[in-house]
Amino acid sequence: MGIRILAFSDIHGDRALVARLKDTVSISRASIDVAVCCGDITPVHGSTIEAARMIGDLGVRTLVVPGNFEMPNDLRIACKELNWTDLHGKYIEVKGYVFAGCGGGNISPFSTPYELGEDQFNELLSKLKGINRNGRLVLLTHCPPYGVVDEPKQGMHVGSNAIASYVIQEKPLAQFCGHIHEQGGKEGVLEGSRIINVARNIRIVELP
Repeated sequence: MGIRILAFSDIHGDRALVARLKDTVSISRASIDVAVCCGDITPVHGSTIEAARMIGDLGVRTLVVPGNFEMPNDLRIACKELNWTDLHGKYIEVKGYVFAGCGGGNISPFSTPYELGEDQFNELLSKLKGINRNGRLVLLTHCPPYGVVDEPKQGMHVGSNAIASYVIQEKPLAQFCGHIHEQGGKEGVLEGSRIINVARNIRIVELP
């Protein structure tokens, strides 16, 4: 039967992108099973709750993880208000698929609000091991795995090794991510798992 997923990331309070997101949902709501947000809805120096309210309740189950511009607690508050599901360090089942989430950006020179070291990613991901049921695991992260859709410049890989290791070991059917704007809309494959970067993008993806 498959599942149809509306995926988006790195909206950063952009009103034009929010309008596109709402238009896409309005047109396709009847055929969308779940929406996933890979973080960074918040503008630089902006308010997470205000950015979340701009998006609002989409009328479809919405799973979210924090990016590097929102603190997990701020996003949890937004989730309660807007009927979203906080998936950071958690997993749930939707239509027979297991959706697991790990938000946050990796350490950068920019000192953004929510950056994690590889050990911290490993700690979060350790809660999500052994959950791949019937090959229907879908991973939701902000940061891409190292080596796949993670190049701000050609040959410059800035993804997470911990996330890459998790993908190789747990073999999700697909991983949605964002963070690297230059890779938004691009896809790759890591050890058989489909890696989809939706930074600054709004995409509907069908999985078998």
